[in-house]
Amino acid sequence: MKLVCVSHACVVRSNQAFFAHVAELTGWDVTIVLPLDWRNELGTFRADRWPGFAGALEPLHVVGRGRIPLHVYAARMGKLLRRIEPDVVYVHNEPYALATLQGFAAARRLPVGFYTAQNVLKRYPPPFSLFERWVYRRASFAFPTSEEVLAVLRSKGYQGPATVLPLAVDLDALGSPARTAASTGNGLVVGFVGRLVPEKGVETLLDALALAPVSVRAVIAGDGPHADVLRSRAAALRIADRVEWRGYVPHEKMSRVYRELDLLVVPSRTTGAWREQFGRVVIEALAVGVPVLASASGSLPGLVAQTGGGWTFPEGDASELAARLRTLLEDRAALREAATKGRAAVERSFGLSAVASVFAAAIEEATGRVVRSSLAPAGAS
Repeated sequence: MKLVCVSHACVVRSNQAFFAHVAELTGWDVTIVLPLDWRNELGTFRADRWPGFAGALEPLHVVGRGRIPLHVYAARMGKLLRRIEPDVVYVHNEPYALATLQGFAAARRLPVGFYTAQNVLKRYPPPFSLFERWVYRRASFAFPTSEEVLAVLRSKGYQGPATVLPLAVDLDALGSPARTAASTGNGLVVGFVGRLVPEKGVETLLDALALAPVSVRAVIAGDGPHADVLRSRAAALRIADRVEWRGYVPHEKMSRVYRELDLLVVPSRTTGAWREQFGRVVIEALAVGVPVLASASGSLPGLVAQTGGGWTFPEGDASELAARLRTLLEDRAALREAATKGRAAVERSFGLSAVASVFAAAIEEATGRVVRSSLAPAGAS
């Protein structure tokens, strides 16, 4: 089986690890088509190989670098696919995106599918609504990231095969579980990981920190347009000496940050156009044995319940968040129990090999071909 994956995300080379596991699990010949370079608010990324990925990389110039729904590849995609001669094409992008339309058009009669994380029902104006409907009709398979996303996909009219495919974590890269809580003395180190934008709710964390005991401090790993506003807020709350700002941390270095924490806080806040789509930082933290305290935005409550790795609080409720922090400051056993449960759940359901197994089985079903007599158990990691 030859699989071509078109993925702007794979310009961040650690994202290629998933497809390395797919290739190892199945024996497929996997080619990744990706941007030659990509630019966003975090900097410029150039195509580079993840050491564990042995398949072919096809870096191409893109028009609209950094614009996820609007970028296109400045190459004849159909000519590229005719040269590779794949059996199936997977476009790792939303169905309304221009790159998805480009990949689907180039695939012609080949089985072809898409990814979606959209958990808010949105209607797009022409021509994007027309692109989306055409992709729905043409698709042989789809990979929504959660049941909530699948419900939105169905409500928008997609009737084809769909398999819920959660985001995955590289357990080997993250390493063994960290010692948490029990070894951190009398204080509590909480962390936030993500973009510094209003919808991520960091203001709620800062307000809660001001209400919590002084032995609770925070590490903020991330950057974004809201950074200066948040620093000013911390100063106004007189907690600047209890907040450490790390800025942008490359993904391959994030495990070091998680290991400094007793608790990850995910204070996302729903807006009219957005709510938390998955919460990858939740499973990354749990993978290294760090429990989570997340808001009730989008998929977060379901993910926390599924893993048993933490607790939730109402969106934007700094008082409730502060109360939770006070309780956990005194209850180290609860932190240890949540950390243990969460790590075990991630190993079962969110490791690269576990998710790759689900992906491969869905591709095999969509193509009507069996390339292996059996796949690894779903709980493999």
